[in-house]
Amino acid sequence: MHINDSEKLHITKLIMCSSNLVAALVGIGHTSQILMCQPGALSWSVRAYNQCKDFQDMSFYQGKLYTVAKDENLLMVNISQDHSTGDPQVSRIGQVIKGDSPPWYSRVFEDNSKAYKKLYLVESCGMLLMVRRTIWCQVPEPGGDDKVMAGKNEFEVFEADFEHSRWVKVSTVGDDQVLFLGRRCSRSMSVSQYGLPGNRIFFLDDDEDNRIEYAYDEENTSFGIYSMRFRSIRSGAPNISWKRCAEMYLAAWLFPEDR
Repeated sequence: MHINDSEKLHITKLIMCSSNLVAALVGIGHTSQILMCQPGALSWSVRAYNQCKDFQDMSFYQGKLYTVAKDENLLMVNISQDHSTGDPQVSRIGQVIKGDSPPWYSRVFEDNSKAYKKLYLVESCGMLLMVRRTIWCQVPEPGGDDKVMAGKNEFEVFEADFEHSRWVKVSTVGDDQVLFLGRRCSRSMSVSQYGLPGNRIFFLDDDEDNRIEYAYDEENTSFGIYSMRFRSIRSGAPNISWKRCAEMYLAAWLFPEDR
C-alpha cells in the first residue's frame, strides 16, 4: 500500500524539525508514511516506492529524525534533497535498534483478556525514551456480539542505547521529571518549580477514529497519572473531562511557553 492509494488520509503527528523542515506521519488505519515539506510550500513530498508501515510515533532527537514501529524497532530517517525540485524527501529509513516486543500481545488468554499497546517516543534529559503503554482488554466469547472492552493500563519505559543497539528498561524518569504522553505531542518537563512531584507519567486516552481497536465503559474521559515509584494509576482532575469520539481528538497538552 502507498500513500497515494488512500482516499482518506489522516495526520498522526507533525514535527518542526527546523525552520526549513517539517515532517509528518500521514496515513490511514494502521499504516502510515513519513512526508516532508518546507514551511510555506504548496505540497508535501513522499517517495512513491516507500511502503506504508505501522509507525507508532516519531521524534526529532539531537538533529536526527527517528520513528518507532509497532514491533518496537527504532528507525532513523535519512533526509535528502530532490535534485529536480529541491524539495526535502526521505532518502532512506534504517534500523538502529531491533525491538524485543513480547509475543503475547497477539494472544488471547484463558480469561478472555488480551493486551493491546501504544508506543511513544520522548526526549528526556538528553536521552531518547520509548514508553510502552499496555491496555488490557476483555475479548468477547467466540460468536458473541459484544465489543472488546478496555481495562487497566500499564507502563514501561526504555532508554535507547545507541552504542549497543538496544532498548534498556529504566525504573525511573527522574524525581524532577514528568512525561506528558499524547499521540499528537509527547514531552518531558521539570516540574519542581511548579510544586509538583516528579517521576510520573501523565497520559491521555488518545485513540484515533481510524484505528480504534476497543471500546470503553465510560462515555467521558480525561487524563490519567501513572506513578513510576508506586506502579499505580489515578485519574486526573475530576472537574476536567470531555466526551469520547470527536471531542477527544482535540485534547492536547499545553505548556507554559506555548501560551
